[in-house]
Amino acid sequence: MKQLILVRHGQPHEGHAQRPGDPPLHPAGHAQARALALRRLALEPIDRIVCSPQQRALDTAAPLARLLGIDVEVLDGLAECDLNTARYRSPDTIRREEPHRWAEFLASPPRFLGVDPDVFRATVLATFAALLEDTRGDTVAVFSHGMPIKTLVAHAMRLPGTETFSIDHCSVTRVIGNALGDARVRSLNESTP
Repeated sequence: MKQLILVRHGQPHEGHAQRPGDPPLHPAGHAQARALALRRLALEPIDRIVCSPQQRALDTAAPLARLLGIDVEVLDGLAECDLNTARYRSPDTIRREEPHRWAEFLASPPRFLGVDPDVFRATVLATFAALLEDTRGDTVAVFSHGMPIKTLVAHAMRLPGTETFSIDHCSVTRVIGNALGDARVRSLNESTP
């Protein structure tokens, strides 16, 4: 049975001057990524590493890829719904800057960011379906973002939406299955010591 080890990226460098829309990790995020690789994932039987095209996810995947000597494969379908925004904003920043729209954000982050939520969901689930059905490797480390991970978890748990739970920076969520229809959540939001 295939195991997807889903990792939300580390803390991003919000407000990064050179890359405001696609920031790298904050120094604290780099420390999170190193700890994740060394303390949590180094001894896992990982056969493959896939990643969102966004810099914060790539930066999070890099320490594990170096440690295991595995190349990172970029999959566009793992991108966050903020992929094409001019400026990355954390949920806390959105709540602070636009409190009058906070309920709108919570109801549908993709829609709030100008993305069709049905298209986003379909793209994310098609990407995860392909990963589960792919015969390369039994354990795949998947570096992504809050909404793609929550989308798969909600699907696997048959939840109507993603607003009932959160995914922390550099946390691990485990999903097993051989197809999208039989995907099961083994753990949710594991933290790295």
